[in-house]
Amino acid sequence: MATSLRCLSSRATRLICANSRRNITLSACRQEMFSIQDEKDFKEKVIASDRPVVVNFKASWCGPCKMLTPRLEKIMDTRMDTMHFARVDIDDNVEIAMEYSIDAVPAIVTFKGGKVVDKVIGLKDDDQLISMVDKLNN
Repeated sequence: MATSLRCLSSRATRLICANSRRNITLSACRQEMFSIQDEKDFKEKVIASDRPVVVNFKASWCGPCKMLTPRLEKIMDTRMDTMHFARVDIDDNVEIAMEYSIDAVPAIVTFKGGKVVDKVIGLKDDDQLISMVDKLNN
């Protein structure tokens, strides 16, 4: 039974278990970071979002995706109070990838008010990623 659970921005919090007297480190309340399961999920979490959304289109077999995703997540960690971050596996969500003309991965598409704001294909450096993400707050 938990005695306390708090979310402080995107920093790790501790869940103190009263019965076992041990601390379990959780990665911070990451409701704002999510993996898209299907088209309905995409519409609910991305298109209908009241916040801007950065969508990372990726594939499990893609080497550059494996390099880009953790870097993008780190950049997004400091911006989770103003926007959301979604991951879309193109093998599981072919229709979504086709709808947004994703013909190569990694691809990052930013959305605001349900509309595409920007799109980049390929591995980008951190400065380019930061610039793209920060444009959503303007």
